[in-house]
Amino acid sequence: QLSSVCEARPPISRAKMAAITKSAIKGIKFYKHIVQSVEKFIHKGRPEFKVPGLYVMDSIVRQSRHQFSSEKDVFGPRFSKNIVRTFQFLFQCKGDDRSKVIRVLNLWQKNSVFPPAVIQPLLDLATDPTSTEKHMTVCSTTIWIGHLSKNTTQDNIMDEMVNYGEVHSVNLVPPRGCAYVCLSSRKDASRALSKLKGVKLLGNTLKVAWATNKGILESKWKHLWDVDQGSTFIPWDDLPDNISLDELTEGGVIDPETIPKRLRSEFSVIHTVL
Repeated sequence: QLSSVCEARPPISRAKMAAITKSAIKGIKFYKHIVQSVEKFIHKGRPEFKVPGLYVMDSIVRQSRHQFSSEKDVFGPRFSKNIVRTFQFLFQCKGDDRSKVIRVLNLWQKNSVFPPAVIQPLLDLATDPTSTEKHMTVCSTTIWIGHLSKNTTQDNIMDEMVNYGEVHSVNLVPPRGCAYVCLSSRKDASRALSKLKGVKLLGNTLKVAWATNKGILESKWKHLWDVDQGSTFIPWDDLPDNISLDELTEGGVIDPETIPKRLRSEFSVIHTVL
């Protein structure tokens, strides 16, 4: 349904929008895949199709909230995970479409579709959507490893991971057939992420991806996590003067060059993303 949008010139007809939304709601069991498809459409689409992609996202979330209630909606929280990155691509729309993006954000804010902590960074992007100069970057050194054999042990994972760098911790989750592995540096984590793709362990071909580091996962900024970059970009204005930066680095590192000057004296431990 979504790919057919590109077959016609914008705007999307009401009938087409209704059909796409209906298909998404009907396939709610596959909501993660649906969200990923919409995000990919926005990321990869030509400038004139950015706003139509946003309208699809908006329609699905609003219908889900209406049909299942805001508490049981699964689409909104899922879109929130990569929403900053999504809007960076959205603001690559045609110049006269930018006001339409901002209008949707204002409506979301007015109707509490997303919490203020999610919407405000998106409104901030409207002034300079490509800039990360005024954002502190927290880079994860934690990776998710999936499709593990039920017989996999922590020792099995450790034996494999030492090939890529120093392992800080391994959290094995047998019921889910996965593990979260924290390495000592971003460089080692990146190497492991690259090299583990397609590797077999106890007969199973592993799946790997960046995982949100624990420091961010337990913070109010977890919605700013960008899974593609394996990093979280926190607006400087959102960082209080009394913040403990060291707590945010659990399972990750802060790029020291992105720390605002007023907080650099609080950064008691030297970290590196190299």
